[in-house]
Amino acid sequence: MNPSKVWIEQCEAARGIENEFGTQKALAYLIGEKFLNFLEAAETDADFRAEVPAFVAEIKTIFERWQLAEYLVRARQTEPFDSSAYGDEDQEVVEMDRKLDLRRSAADLLLVERAKEWLLED
Repeated sequence: MNPSKVWIEQCEAARGIENEFGTQKALAYLIGEKFLNFLEAAETDADFRAEVPAFVAEIKTIFERWQLAEYLVRARQTEPFDSSAYGDEDQEVVEMDRKLDLRRSAADLLLVERAKEWLLED
């Protein structure tokens, strides 16, 4: 898979989403899903890493800085872990799921912070 082809197609799709469904849906698609996943892939793949600056430049042509900043304040925020949803399940299972939820939340927070660095730098 060619990383540049991937982000170009995703940016085009985001433009269509914005025209059809609005800016918030386009931000959720392109930033909340595709760009954060791209950054995650860039951690281990040099081809993806090399494409990040071009992807960022194109994102900045689609959205205003204030739109990106506003969106990134709440990107990938999740509800707090609720152990009451487990009922009478084994406490070991509940604790394992709680730890998994913490790891997932921490990883998402780090990705969002990286996205802020890329998208909001001047």
